[in-house]
Amino acid sequence: MALSREQIVDAAMTILRSYGLASLSMRNLAKNLGVQPGALYWHVKSKQDLLVLLAERILATTPAWTDQVGARSDRADARQAALDIRTALTSVKDGAEVVSVAQALNPRQLAPLQRLRDTLPANLTLRQAEWGVRALTHYILGAVAEEQTHAELILAGVAANEESTTYTTEAFIFGVDAFLRGLGATAPPHPAP
Repeated sequence: MALSREQIVDAAMTILRSYGLASLSMRNLAKNLGVQPGALYWHVKSKQDLLVLLAERILATTPAWTDQVGARSDRADARQAALDIRTALTSVKDGAEVVSVAQALNPRQLAPLQRLRDTLPANLTLRQAEWGVRALTHYILGAVAEEQTHAELILAGVAANEESTTYTTEAFIFGVDAFLRGLGATAPPHPAP
């Protein structure tokens, strides 16, 4: 049976879901697939390339929100887009960390994060929308990374599960809404008709 890129990504996703990013090495992945590590490099250039593929797979579950490129919408759409991304990230152990690495490697490659721009207020300039996407992406990734890290610390018995540190959808939405209100305040006023 010939090894394929899809098989590699599937096996890597299984390791990631079961054990987390710390257990995802190219050597461990090759062992899991029953091949030599060098065989993986025929299909993926590097571990970083693999992480980008995993990030794309993680984010593939998010809806397309809009079919019109550049069709800016309202705060409710931005909120829903952020929630959809959070859901995708929290569905995989260390999902936020994997997507953060992929985002750092190539900020324009992950389509769901780029589509966030289309949900921001229409009165932002293109440059402000790009900056807004970057800031909102950092908020989402940071909030989910903290949530996932805290959950792992609780499982390890290192942190207590205190009510005040519970990460909830309501708290996440509060942060998104605060961000969006601030972003709306920085936008230039609409031109007079």
